[in-house]
Amino acid sequence: MSPAALLRRRVLAALLLSGLAGVGFAAGLSAARGEPAGAAPEFVQDALTPREAGWRQAVASRFDDYGEELACGGVLARDQLGVASRTLPCGTSVTIAYRGRAVTVPVIDRGPYVEGRTWDLTGATAEALGFPGLATVTWRRR
Repeated sequence: MSPAALLRRRVLAALLLSGLAGVGFAAGLSAARGEPAGAAPEFVQDALTPREAGWRQAVASRFDDYGEELACGGVLARDQLGVASRTLPCGTSVTIAYRGRAVTVPVIDRGPYVEGRTWDLTGATAEALGFPGLATVTWRRR
């Protein structure tokens, strides 16, 4: 077998193994649904193929105005999982995916109020996703 063919085989094997490891990682992180503050987020395996089943892309940002009142009731806590949406009703479950990780959270506030952005993620939601603060996410309504 030629060195180039051997290299191709090794690269394909590495890609296959890394893909399987990612699926195992996502499946291993399954936890209780993340609606209440402090609960573990629900990581979903199908976020690894977000172009299927009604997934859309949108720009999101992070908000961490801890101690401030939320439009849907309550006060934003550091461990509060949720998103702000200008259009979806309070309490609507939304799955947000970013770089192979996904979390299902409720709409807890209104916003963002910066043009071109669709979502504001709470600090806890952003951390669960490894979200940097401003980026394009993939999402779907649950």
